[in-house]
Amino acid sequence: MSKLSTLIKESVAAKRESVASTVRLPKELYSFVEGLAEHLAISKQEMLVHLIEAGAEQAEEELKLNEVSEQDDATFHVLNTNKRHSLDDHERMVDEGLAAAFYAPWKFNINRIKKNDTVFLYENGVGIIAYGKGTGETLTADHHGKKDERHYQKLTDFKVLSKPLPANEIKKILNRNVIFLRTMSGMPDGQKIMDRLKSE
Repeated sequence: MSKLSTLIKESVAAKRESVASTVRLPKELYSFVEGLAEHLAISKQEMLVHLIEAGAEQAEEELKLNEVSEQDDATFHVLNTNKRHSLDDHERMVDEGLAAAFYAPWKFNINRIKKNDTVFLYENGVGIIAYGKGTGETLTADHHGKKDERHYQKLTDFKVLSKPLPANEIKKILNRNVIFLRTMSGMPDGQKIMDRLKSE
């Protein structure tokens, strides 16, 4: 069974919450999607979702988003709250001032946060929403019944921003591209972000 077929069967079996989005497609691509949906006996909507999911998975592999970033010397980090995986986990990080990641290999990112390292919490589609300093002490907890699959640090001097700093502003301040989709990345030039946040 192909990867796409497996994805389709799993997606159809799982009832997932969805949001509305409008996409304009070239005629040729639309015709292909229509034909493929007919061939697989599913709706065009379902077919588009599966093709986008397959493309997103390919992008994750190409951008090496599943790898742990190896910038141990960084004293600034940007941590994606990965709201797309769990809104509850995202809200807990913001409400309780936590830097957290779940399951291997992603959870091991938290172990690299040293005492007084600055962690920027980044929300997809919004930007940096909060920041604080690591304690250097990584704690573990169960996650959805799986033992020690949540690694986290309580952040000190934690501040939730009244106005998030969006991705395009971050790139402008740093004068470089930044991959925000990775769970956590070192940000060697993070002092520039901190200076900007403190100036507002």
